[in-house]
Amino acid sequence: MKKRNFILLLLIVFMTIQNVSAQTVNFYYDRAAARIKKKAYDEAIKDLKIVLSKDKHYAEAFHDLGIIYAIKNQKLEAVSYFTKAIKIDSKYYSAYLNRAKLYYDLGREAEAKKDFSVVIAKKPKLVQAYEKRGIIYFQDKDYANALKDFDNAEKYHSKNADVYYKRGFIYTEKKDTKKAIDDYTKALQFNPDLIKAAYYRGVIYYKMRKYDLAIEDLKMAKKEFNDEESNMYLAHSYFRTKEYEKAIVYYSDIIKRFHCKDWEVFYNRGLCYMEQEKYTEAKKDFTKSISYKKENYDAYYRRAEAFKALNKESLAMRDFTKVIHMNKRNPEPYFERGKYYWKGKQLKNCIEDMSLYIKKAKKPKSEAYYLRGASYYLSNQKQEACYDFREAKQMKNKGATEMYNKLCR
Repeated sequence: MKKRNFILLLLIVFMTIQNVSAQTVNFYYDRAAARIKKKAYDEAIKDLKIVLSKDKHYAEAFHDLGIIYAIKNQKLEAVSYFTKAIKIDSKYYSAYLNRAKLYYDLGREAEAKKDFSVVIAKKPKLVQAYEKRGIIYFQDKDYANALKDFDNAEKYHSKNADVYYKRGFIYTEKKDTKKAIDDYTKALQFNPDLIKAAYYRGVIYYKMRKYDLAIEDLKMAKKEFNDEESNMYLAHSYFRTKEYEKAIVYYSDIIKRFHCKDWEVFYNRGLCYMEQEKYTEAKKDFTKSISYKKENYDAYYRRAEAFKALNKESLAMRDFTKVIHMNKRNPEPYFERGKYYWKGKQLKNCIEDMSLYIKKAKKPKSEAYYLRGASYYLSNQKQEACYDFREAKQMKNKGATEMYNKLCR
């Protein structure tokens, strides 16, 4: 009887010791959790280590130590603790997730991708895992898998602007401009300060010739994108929306800051100056454009117009002749040179140029018939003159009408 009571007493004592021990481990773990919430990390570490000294298989304690060391930016230590938690509990998805984030930060993408895959297998609706893994695939230029992950991230309501920006970039590469614009727009909705999304959307708008929308985005992008290329897009956009003063400002800035030698920049600025009737500046720009592109047909033609406006007709004549040699299919230089010959009373040359102009032009100007007719008349070729005056009269040219009524009836 006494022996039986003694054994019972031993069992009670043993169970009591076990309960006290269990309560002690939980006590320290709970206190560590409370200290983590209060950001008392060093004290929490001490409690968690006490827990592990009493129970070396306490996976949560290893996990929480990993969390603390990650917060303290001691990433390698954090990885080791998450790894220990996983060894104890292979289904501990939170440990996989946090270790994957650290691997990513440490540049160990292959290990990060593997951990994110485990997390997704265990928690297929965890948006963060799709976001991170998708970004790794994107960096590896594995765009097919990146798209799958980004699509799943959106499916589970991702609000990560970078996800939409990167997917937009992939669609840009694939030339799917509609989807690219949609994604850049979503990226800016979630993060209005994601300037690169505005920039690339602006470039797409520019290439689509939606210049007003391009200007809006590219102006926003100047906060970060202030290089030659981005300013070029903005200058060209202003040029194409006929905001010539702004175009001149941006073209001038590109020329000055980047020592630009692009023939188109000088040519377009020259056209802007022509619109403002600043012919001297225009002439200089067309000359510069020609120096960077020797066979710049349009620049010769426009420079000829500038010379003409400056009453430098011999120089204009030289450029019109150059243009004719460069492109004999264009009728306009013949017309302009023909007018110059008419003023100089070079009647034969005027007739030849106006004839070539009339032959090549789809809808010849009435003035060409009138001037050729006048040249024929002064060359004593009345029949030919009357034919031209009649043609010009039918096109309601007043001078030709008067000449025809006076000389050809």
